[in-house]
Amino acid sequence: MLFWTQFAQDTLNILWLGIGLFIAGVLEAFLWKTKPFKLLNTPIQTQWFGENKRWRGLISLPLTCVLSTFLLQLIESQLFSNSGPLIQFSNFNYLEYGLLVGFVFNLSELPNSFVKRRLQIPPGDENSKIFYVIDHMDSTYGVLILWFFYFHFPLHLILTGALVTPLLFMGATWVRRQLGLKA
Repeated sequence: MLFWTQFAQDTLNILWLGIGLFIAGVLEAFLWKTKPFKLLNTPIQTQWFGENKRWRGLISLPLTCVLSTFLLQLIESQLFSNSGPLIQFSNFNYLEYGLLVGFVFNLSELPNSFVKRRLQIPPGDENSKIFYVIDHMDSTYGVLILWFFYFHFPLHLILTGALVTPLLFMGATWVRRQLGLKA
């Protein structure tokens, strides 16, 4: 029974921390419509990563993660005490946490894109269920590695995250599509 209790608690923590990335992803879609980010809408390196990996993402997600982390810290200060089972955003410097998580999330997509271009799989191709799942693992696993080695999150949380985060990311992608924020 202890396993399931810990798994449930870890899943709750992952969901709470995932809200920060989800909010950042939604804000990012709006930021891309601004003039400065339209200028950054150029591929990083087409031959290596394809047309879809653009400079705007490497820059915008860290910035919107800073904002979402700050906003969630404000919400936590009103709703939660400093003790409790949740890993709280207020435990972190919002600037450090937001910049690192946002940057690592997008940076972690590049190796997968590089491999897919070598295998001549078109960008955004969701026909292969294997690559669809891998596409939702690369970023989240990059963040899990960051959480473990840099922020020293417990291993049991990281292992739970390895199961839960790709599913959350697939759900967030679906929601962004339904809202018209992702093509």
